[in-house]
Amino acid sequence: MTVHHPILSRLATGRPLLVSADPEASFRARGVGLKGPASVGRLLREQPNEAAEHYHQEIIAGVDVLCALTADTLPRALGAIGMPFRAAALTGSAVELALEAVENAPRPIAVAGVLGSSQVSPTAPDRMTEDLAMHAARLAAAGCELLLARGYAQPSPEPGLSRLARRAAVVSAAATQLPTWAVIELSEAGATGDGELIEDAARAAADAGAQVVLMEVPSLACAPALLDRARRAVPDLAIGIAPGVGPAPAELGGVMVHDPAAEADAWALGARRLIDAGARIIGGGPGTTARHLTALAALLRGGERQSFWPRAG
Repeated sequence: MTVHHPILSRLATGRPLLVSADPEASFRARGVGLKGPASVGRLLREQPNEAAEHYHQEIIAGVDVLCALTADTLPRALGAIGMPFRAAALTGSAVELALEAVENAPRPIAVAGVLGSSQVSPTAPDRMTEDLAMHAARLAAAGCELLLARGYAQPSPEPGLSRLARRAAVVSAAATQLPTWAVIELSEAGATGDGELIEDAARAAADAGAQVVLMEVPSLACAPALLDRARRAVPDLAIGIAPGVGPAPAELGGVMVHDPAAEADAWALGARRLIDAGARIIGGGPGTTARHLTALAALLRGGERQSFWPRAG
């Protein structure tokens, strides 16, 4: 598949890419209140300036791939707050704000659309497939340069629906002819919420058309083993990992750090070790913010840039 952005060509050269952090954690870290379900979708409508500032901070932090805030602009996500009819408008707004932020950036950055949500549960297969296909088309039409296909991650009482959602998201994304990255949320044991092992989920994503598998994992402690398992399962795909801010590995202290600057530095050190172990893409997993990305970018790029986060003391 053709690469549509100069940043994405870096995957062929082996240079790592840095992807956005956890958006909800980032908003809360800046003191932005989020309200109930579809909170980021609501924010896009009521406080679009905060969404623009979120993008600005991630660009300053050093991202190579900026994730548009489109997980909550799915019709099913917005249906929880009575606004499914605003899906097209809010999707367009989320992507437009991201493209505007990137246009003013001092370096090339790719804008990714997020196809699916961790807050939405699967529904009937035909309806789910239709919704994902429509959302993928909207993201492509709005100007996204790649798609992060994650499906619906909430557990379903009907066996197999969550797996079908993951595959339908990848197929829908690939049908747009945009580069497609499969996002797979995992437990520390390496299984999805519905019990599919990373090996099987990664192979299914590759079969459905993904060029990249990006694993979202709870912490750095479990990340190396899961990275190795995924690389063995799909050796022909680029593998990325987005570790959360759970307990650090034993060699980094093995505990949660409560000082924000120290926590970010410890996370960045562990994330850099994942790159050394073969991760091609690093994202910010659960609980991470622009501060974590800034710390990692400083490690990767050395004296090229300085952190804009103030240090205590």
